[in-house]
Amino acid sequence: MKKRVVQEAMVGYLFAAPIIISICIFTLYPIISAFIYSFTDFNPLEIKKFDIKFNPQDAIEINTGFLPSELREKEVVIDFDLMTFIELDVGLKLDAEKSNLVQKYFDSSKLLKDFSEGKLDKEIAIKDFMGTYMTMHGDQFRKYRPKFLWFDNFMELLKDQYFWISLGNAFFFSLIVVPIQTLLAVILAVAANSKIKGVKFYKAVFFIPSITSSAAISMIFWMIYSKPGVINRLFGTSIDWLNEPNTALPAIMLMNIWTTAGYFMVTFLAGLQDIPDSIYEAAEIDGASGLTTFWKITMPLLRPQILFVAITGTIGCMQVFDQIYFLIKNIRNITISFFIYKNAFEYGKMGYASAVALVLFLIILAITAVQRKYIKDEY
Repeated sequence: MKKRVVQEAMVGYLFAAPIIISICIFTLYPIISAFIYSFTDFNPLEIKKFDIKFNPQDAIEINTGFLPSELREKEVVIDFDLMTFIELDVGLKLDAEKSNLVQKYFDSSKLLKDFSEGKLDKEIAIKDFMGTYMTMHGDQFRKYRPKFLWFDNFMELLKDQYFWISLGNAFFFSLIVVPIQTLLAVILAVAANSKIKGVKFYKAVFFIPSITSSAAISMIFWMIYSKPGVINRLFGTSIDWLNEPNTALPAIMLMNIWTTAGYFMVTFLAGLQDIPDSIYEAAEIDGASGLTTFWKITMPLLRPQILFVAITGTIGCMQVFDQIYFLIKNIRNITISFFIYKNAFEYGKMGYASAVALVLFLIILAITAVQRKYIKDEY
């Protein structure tokens, strides 16, 4: 019996293996990596720097102004600046620690001897070059290793005004969008649940934006919000909606509400269909108005769905990125996810961006915990 249980468990894990492996590779590994990087100065642009190839002979000729034959024939003593050669001619930027290692352990005499003998006229990777002429600690130059900064990144973000601006924008975005999209989704669900003609078409119309490409929707709204766009033509204004600090974020909020309300409508529609008709019939017999029925019966019985929508909506709003990326150019209106992107992929500060991402994770975790505590999923 025990053997059979073990076999069934093994078969179950075997069938579940693809999804387990996928989660480990695409979810757990990035989370763990981001946590580690948040305590380092990791820069993705530096990963391949030791693999770059160069011609040492050409580099020394440029640095010294001499050819190998001239050194052999004239036996001159050249003024060779090692650090200038490494950083400018080889192209290897060094921090203070590696600079000290180079000054102590790099064999300049061997390098110049090989140069004068014509042994350096070949393409060689920087890591192999440094490994050849470093008498000790050559392994430090074979692979990029980020430096541990411990809590320096977190101390830096506390002083970064753009971190606070982007975080404030994300909170503002969430506080406005989540309640409106939740209430609107409930109203749309109630309307979709009613037995009226054309209700299927109505459901499709409001659900389509949620499954449409965000890039496509962003481009449509860019044309709507631009100076020669639809809004300015209708109202006879010339407002640059997406570049004005006071209008850019509200404009994106309106677009976000429109695109997400239909998705959450489906969630509430499923909840509405679980509510027995007898409850509404009893309310009607008691003389309850439609508004009273909505607030006293529908909303309380939709609490599980409201909790789900509030949590997922908050997470989505705190992490909103694509619409900001496509439409917002003013850094005063960016959200924290876009701030993380700029630091990681534009400035090359992946360690700092990971620290900001970790802070965002903790904030979302705290908000979710508060929501679960104060928004009960049972009436």
